[in-house]
Amino acid sequence: MTETIVITDPDTDRYHSFSYISWWKQEVVRDATALVIGAGALGNEVLKNLTLMGFGHIIVADFDTIEDSNLSRSILFRASDRGRRKVDAAAERIRELNPDVNVKTWHGDINHGLGAGVFRHVDVIIGCLDNREARLSIDRFAQSVGRPWVDGAIQELMGIVRVFWPLKGGANYESTLTERDFQLISLRYSCPILARDNVLQGKVPTTPTSASIVAAFQTQEALKIIHDMEIEPGKAMMINGLTNDVYKTEYPVIEERIYPPLDPIVELPQINRETSTLQDVLDIAREKLGPDAVLEFSKEIVISIVDPVSGEEEFVYKRMASLTESALNTTSGARRQLNLTYRITGDEPYLGRTLLEMDQPPLTILRASNSTDEMYLEITGDKESFFNFDS
Repeated sequence: MTETIVITDPDTDRYHSFSYISWWKQEVVRDATALVIGAGALGNEVLKNLTLMGFGHIIVADFDTIEDSNLSRSILFRASDRGRRKVDAAAERIRELNPDVNVKTWHGDINHGLGAGVFRHVDVIIGCLDNREARLSIDRFAQSVGRPWVDGAIQELMGIVRVFWPLKGGANYESTLTERDFQLISLRYSCPILARDNVLQGKVPTTPTSASIVAAFQTQEALKIIHDMEIEPGKAMMINGLTNDVYKTEYPVIEERIYPPLDPIVELPQINRETSTLQDVLDIAREKLGPDAVLEFSKEIVISIVDPVSGEEEFVYKRMASLTESALNTTSGARRQLNLTYRITGDEPYLGRTLLEMDQPPLTILRASNSTDEMYLEITGDKESFFNFDS
């Protein structure tokens, strides 16, 4: 049966021209949520495209601020924005371009600052990044909750676009990394605290034309995903601007690098990180799995730091990535020691601390297990506040 195409009035409908596209459903675009990670040259172009097409909900994530060198490649930034957070300037321009679009900003480190549940509650993730580490984090988050993500990369006149969605087939991003890539990641991030101190400094030489081309293909892939159209996960579109060649390549699947989605994920709408305690979550885990159930964090928690000379102990309750290198040094020059944990057994003296006080990111997912069974508890009570597009 052929679907009826409704042609709207061009004088009253800003999306009129899209109604001539046979497969286009404006209501699908209007109801979709995209997480765009990176608000540099690529991110600007992707955000512009999504905004013009009326993508209903956009989350802009980036940790950086605007400098003059951004102005030659970033359509959403102005000279008066120098020093502003990229996410704030981008959101302001998105609202000016299209008031129909709901936009939310998130300023922080994507490697550590968001819970996996954030990725679970969006329709598509678009990566506009310039480093392996952040891509690897996105890949693991997206894979853990079975969500697709569209990666783009540019350098000079070259570009690459690829969709990763192992749930639908093909390789994941981790399968594309060589042993040398892993060595570089390990070298750079041999200490998570040092990594936090050394803010990413990757500068990629490129042109606004390359950014426009790659971002256009990224946006098209996102549109195909939300319209349930055919895509080719695990394949890459290679764009050579020097020779004007465009070709595809397929990555081999490395099975030991493919991880199944977390299952089952149990939503906890009554639990949020601001007011709910570790005891509250542990009680739920034991209701479901029995009195021997324990909880596990996705990242190790530093409970305290101890001065090996004086024996003085400072309780911090922070993830490693939240600490600075200076926090480990003492006035005597000795290196303070860390007391770490990743598991809650029920014997801890700090069970009354909230998830926020334990430095857990919004919509985090905790593993609950006993000797035979496991489940994953999503702190779904954070969803309403995190996905508040009016803030």
